[in-house]
Amino acid sequence: MLSFVDGFSAKVWVYFLRQKKETFSMFKKFKALIETRTGRKIKKLGTNNGLEFCETEFNEFCAVNGIARCKTLVGTP
Repeated sequence: MLSFVDGFSAKVWVYFLRQKKETFSMFKKFKALIETRTGRKIKKLGTNNGLEFCETEFNEFCAVNGIARCKTLVGTP
């Protein structure tokens, strides 16, 4: 399960994944959905330090699109 929470409105989107490796492609779909519906860009992404969020491709995508990454400390939920 992958969930996205809007920090401003507290709206939640939940996606069910078969494998963790689907996380990056689902984030790209979510980003397109949100930016199309709202006309606004995602500015920050808070994640844990799970390997699915620490892939080089994911980090490069965020850097190219101007998305600041905020990661939790190791050992915290």
